[in-house]
Amino acid sequence: MILVTGKKIFRHLLSPFNRSLRYKLMLIMVVIAVLPLSLVTLFATRTTKQSLSLEVIRSNESRMEWAGKYFNEKYDQLQAIAYSVLLDKNLFPNGSDAISSATVNSENASNSYIDEKLRALYTANNSQIARISLFMKSKQQLFIVDKDAVRATSQLSTPSMDWQKAEMSFESVNMMTNLNRNLFSIVRSMNRFENREILGGVSLDVRWQMMNSVLDMLHSESSSEVYIVDGRGNMMYDPYSGPTPGSINKSILGQIVSAPTSAGYRQLKEGFLFYQPVASDQMWLIKFIPMRYVTQGASSTLTFSFVTAVIFIGFAIAFSVLTAYFTTKPIIRLTKSMKAVEFQNFDVGVNQVRSDEIGTLERRFNSMLLRIKELIQTEYKAKIEKRTAQLKAMQAQINPHFLYNALQAIGGIALERKVPEIYEHVRAISDLFRYTIRMKSDLVTIDNELEHVSNYLHIQKIRFHDTLLIHMDVDDECRSCQIPKFSLQPIVENCFVHGLEGKMGTWSIAIRVQLILDELEISIEDNGIGIAEERLRQISKQLTQESDEQELGDSMGMSNIHSRIKLIFGSDYGLYVTSKQDAGTTVKLVIPSVPKQSEGVGA
Repeated sequence: MILVTGKKIFRHLLSPFNRSLRYKLMLIMVVIAVLPLSLVTLFATRTTKQSLSLEVIRSNESRMEWAGKYFNEKYDQLQAIAYSVLLDKNLFPNGSDAISSATVNSENASNSYIDEKLRALYTANNSQIARISLFMKSKQQLFIVDKDAVRATSQLSTPSMDWQKAEMSFESVNMMTNLNRNLFSIVRSMNRFENREILGGVSLDVRWQMMNSVLDMLHSESSSEVYIVDGRGNMMYDPYSGPTPGSINKSILGQIVSAPTSAGYRQLKEGFLFYQPVASDQMWLIKFIPMRYVTQGASSTLTFSFVTAVIFIGFAIAFSVLTAYFTTKPIIRLTKSMKAVEFQNFDVGVNQVRSDEIGTLERRFNSMLLRIKELIQTEYKAKIEKRTAQLKAMQAQINPHFLYNALQAIGGIALERKVPEIYEHVRAISDLFRYTIRMKSDLVTIDNELEHVSNYLHIQKIRFHDTLLIHMDVDDECRSCQIPKFSLQPIVENCFVHGLEGKMGTWSIAIRVQLILDELEISIEDNGIGIAEERLRQISKQLTQESDEQELGDSMGMSNIHSRIKLIFGSDYGLYVTSKQDAGTTVKLVIPSVPKQSEGVGA
């Protein structure tokens, strides 16, 4: 039910666009204008955010690299302080020398020398180091110097190292531990070369504050988090947000620092995490930039892009609607005029014609209206002329019918008076008239057409008596074939008019009809004066011309017959004339063999 209702609503919303070209054009232009702007805005937004992200990545990778170098420089300084104690031969002579403990105690490691050494180191570095502890196995004492004084103690355990336990392990000690929020400790041992026995060690309690300048290099964004973690991801120092990071999961830090990797970054859902190993991978500089920093940095650009896009989209929609309106206005005007023509209103021509393609349509429409008016008037006149012609045709048929009936009456009187010659002559003339007035079809049989020619020759025989000889030779299978009406009699008449009347002696006319393959060949030959060669070329030329181009003359009758044959049967058929001066003329008709249809053609 809901689907059907939705379809109806959708069809209802689309119905104006289906019915109107204007609405379709408006919709298309709005889509064409708005879609690119929207895509460009989205692309610009995404590109801006990506550009800012890339800039953040590049700049902070560079900062992390420089901060790591700076941190290692400071760390090397602390290492140098520790090594200055461990490598002092007055404190720890070469472990391979055969010197007794008593000798060492009395000569090289007197308490006064130790005090002066430690005090000098502390005084020179007290801004960075809070305490220096020196373990001497030979004395089994721990010497400590801090802001108070230099003191010696037999308590060998400190917060950063238990020397009593370490001297039993025969292993080198090189470690760094985090004491508290403010201090971390660097511990190094001095071992005998031969058996790795611990001879002593030094411990430096360093103030984290000395690394603030390094971390300040990284804390370039107010919303960023910068801190130092150990090799397991545990927080060691965070001067900005407290002892634990507020945004990064400890497990993520553990995965980064535990895997054997170099400096780099990770893009997390929450933001960008940069990491840099320092102090021989014992510590890691960590910087986290929340994603909101990137979005806030791009917000001004995005806001400007969005406002600009909205303004341009508004202009694009308005421009598209106006363009579609004014473009379709003349089309709609032309459509209304066409609808008016459907109701026989022909006075709706377009007065103000444009000069563009639509103007061409308007001019053609005006021309069409004018042509329609002319055609209506022409058709009206043609109807009147047709009625007049029909009336005249009816009047013209009165004379042939009257003559036919009169000749039949004369023939009857001739039979009553027993004058058969007169009856035969009258019958031939009446049959001639009867054949002429019967116009049921343009095609008749060869038999009907030859009968009409025989009647004509019978009348001519009355005039010329024994001077005229007639010969007809017709194949029986040709008699039922069809031929255009009045095709032979005009040619036979031409034999008398142009061939025989100027000849002395006996006249001869021969008519032959024969079937050659699927064509009928009808030849009419006379022994008249013939046709001159120049005149014969003119006649042949006229027969090849179109009927509208033919000139009136003696050959007009043959041209008419030739055109009718080509019109009915095709261009492969027609009439051909051959003649030789003083030897006679032969006219040959070639038509296809078309048997008479079952219903027949009256003649």
